[in-house]
Amino acid sequence: MQSARSLIQIVKSVSRRAVAVVVLQVLVAASVSAEETQGTESTKMSTAQKLAGKYGWPYVAGHLGLSRQEIVFPRVRGLRVIKADFHIHTIYSDGQVLPETRVWEAWRDGLDLLVITDHPEYLKLALPQDRDRAYGRALPLSRALGLLLVRGAELTTLSGPSYTEEDSDHVVAFIQDESPFFDDFDTAVRSARDQGAIIIWAHPGPRWARDATRLLELGWLDGIELRNSGQRGGKGIGYHRGEPVFSQVMDWCLEHDLAVIASTDAHWPIDQIVDRARGERRDMTLVLAERRDEKAIREAIKARRTLAYFAEMIWGREEWLRALAESALAFNLTPSIQRNRKRHYLSVANSSSFPFHIKVSSAGEEMTAGHREFRITERGQTVAPIKVNEGETEVRLVITVTNLLSGADRPLVLERSLQVPGEAP
Repeated sequence: MQSARSLIQIVKSVSRRAVAVVVLQVLVAASVSAEETQGTESTKMSTAQKLAGKYGWPYVAGHLGLSRQEIVFPRVRGLRVIKADFHIHTIYSDGQVLPETRVWEAWRDGLDLLVITDHPEYLKLALPQDRDRAYGRALPLSRALGLLLVRGAELTTLSGPSYTEEDSDHVVAFIQDESPFFDDFDTAVRSARDQGAIIIWAHPGPRWARDATRLLELGWLDGIELRNSGQRGGKGIGYHRGEPVFSQVMDWCLEHDLAVIASTDAHWPIDQIVDRARGERRDMTLVLAERRDEKAIREAIKARRTLAYFAEMIWGREEWLRALAESALAFNLTPSIQRNRKRHYLSVANSSSFPFHIKVSSAGEEMTAGHREFRITERGQTVAPIKVNEGETEVRLVITVTNLLSGADRPLVLERSLQVPGEAP
């Protein structure tokens, strides 16, 4: 009995965080990137669930599941597709979630990079004794999981000489120190820029703001949120395919050469805004970077190689939408004999985890509402019937990808010339 009590005391004396990090380091060391090995994923995830269930930190396995949902994209012109959330909150400002939980959520949801952006107005209110704040607390776990964690903050024009009745918030990422931001907006944003920050205009609203003009003129504004999960309605919100977006932002990004961003801005647990049971994914930004590290990702944002991914849509510059589609989709014609009648089918293979929606017409044919839309399943293949005139040896097709958009009325259009194959075997 005495030895049992002693054992309990020893267990209680061990830091739960330290135990969890050690466990995760063992887990990650035993796993290999899903891009390199596809066959052993279920075994690795089962191990993760058992370990997390054993230690129960911060969730038991039955609650979170602890299985990572890999989101796969082939390289785009040799560039890696980095999945990122640049705007999220914890208990260190007005969020309801622990920093460690944010890391778990991001890892589970297939992200490569997470930026925690708590409000600096809470520096002396939310756990003021913890000077490392959310970033310092979450960093050991993110390293153990292999998730890139970037220090950030969300600044507001509600303070200082930049005050406007309609406040405007800006996310700053890739910073080193939050403490100088406990000041008015002008001082804070200048300090962020001095630290080499990326500056993103958050939930911008219906009008181009005065401070955005000022930051743009200084060369300090890097991007704008086209989509913010926390903004489901209100001023500046329009709807495309039933989903809310900031209607003006895509055109603003193109006009002013800015990066297009999609973020969750989550204050509550992700599962309260994303219905994973229905196959929904959290909002994220796709960054096309040379490498999977902070320097390369920052350089990609500066080069405006970003795409906004949300609700089975990807928005961005046509150049990168086209490159993404061409890297993921392969088109072929296949013949078939049905009831003594030869027919042809367009076969579309998708090597990514993104479901493309397409409409197909012949060159010179007007696309109408009557053209059927096909959903090209994730990492799958879809076959659609297509008309081929007798004697034709080549078919010229116009393929409209309805969920890749450079604007509300600008879906991506691909053109393909395909050889008509011979008789079916």
